[in-house]
Amino acid sequence: MAVSFLPSCSIKQMAYKSAANAMAPLPEHKIKIKPDPNAPNPVTALTGEDDIEIVGEVFPVILKLYEAMHIQDPKHRGLALMTGQLYIMYANVFIESPAVYLSDNEFDKKNTAFFRAKKFYKRGAKAALLSLDAAYPGFAEAIHSDNSEKIQTALLNCKIYDVEALHWAGAGILAAFALDPLDSDNLQSLAGGVAMLEAATSLNPVYSDGAVWDILAKFYAAAPDSLGGSPEKAKHAYQKALELSEGKTPSIHVTYAVSFCIPQQDGKGFDEAIEKALSIDPEAQPANKLQTTLAQKYARWLKEHKSDFILGD
Repeated sequence: MAVSFLPSCSIKQMAYKSAANAMAPLPEHKIKIKPDPNAPNPVTALTGEDDIEIVGEVFPVILKLYEAMHIQDPKHRGLALMTGQLYIMYANVFIESPAVYLSDNEFDKKNTAFFRAKKFYKRGAKAALLSLDAAYPGFAEAIHSDNSEKIQTALLNCKIYDVEALHWAGAGILAAFALDPLDSDNLQSLAGGVAMLEAATSLNPVYSDGAVWDILAKFYAAAPDSLGGSPEKAKHAYQKALELSEGKTPSIHVTYAVSFCIPQQDGKGFDEAIEKALSIDPEAQPANKLQTTLAQKYARWLKEHKSDFILGD
C-alpha cells in the first residue's frame, strides 16, 4: 500500500525510467565481452532488416523518439548513447552512402549530402560523448582538446562497458573528418576520436566482431603519418578485423579492396576481395542483414566501376 502515497509525478518518473532502461540499457548493464547474438536488442529490428526502404521509412521516427526521450532525461547514459548511435547510422546509411553513387555531374547534390551527413555524424558523436561525460565529467572537453596527455588521462577512467560509447563517439568523429578534413573542428577532435577507438580495442579486443578494427584499418591506411596514419598499423588492424569477423562480414573485404588494393593498384587483389564480399550469405548473420546488404551493394558498384579505380587493368 506504500505506493499509494507516492505522488503521481513520481509514479510517472518511475514508469519512464523503467521504459528508458528497457529501450536503452545503461552501459554498465551490458558488460559481456562478447554478447549473445540471440539476446534481445531493440536495434536488431533495424540492423536485421535487408529491405533498406522500409528501414528508411521508420528510421527518422525511431531516431527522434530516442532523442525526445534523451531530452526528457539528459543524464541517462543509455538514451544518450542510443541517440548518438542512431544519428551516426542514419548519416551513414541514408545520407552518405546514397551520395557516393551520384555521378560527377551531380557534384552540388553530392556535396550537399556530404555536408548534411557530416552534420549528423557530429551530432551523433556529441550524443555518444554525453554518455561518457555523464559518467566522467570533463571527458568530452578532454577528447576535443587535441592534447594527448589530457585525452589519455580521460580514457584511463573508462571501463569495459564503455566500449560501445567509445566506438560510436570515435566512429562519428572519424566519419565527419573523412567527409571534411579541412573543417577545423573535425581536425581538433581527430586525435581524441582515434584514441577512443584505440582504447576500445584495448578494453575489449573482440568487441562487435572486429568492427572497431575495421574503422581503424580504413583510417590508418588513408591518413598521413602526421595524423597517425601508418601502413603497418593499417595492416595489423585489417588482420584483426578479418580474424574476429572470420571473414563473414562483407565490409572488411570491401575495406581491403578500397583501402589497400586501390592505392597499390592491385587489380587481382581487388577482384578477389570484391568476390569474397559478394559471396557472403546475408542470412549467415541475421542480426546484421542491413550492413551486409549495404556492403554488398557497394561491392557491386565497385565491381562495375573498377576501371575508374584500377587503371590499365
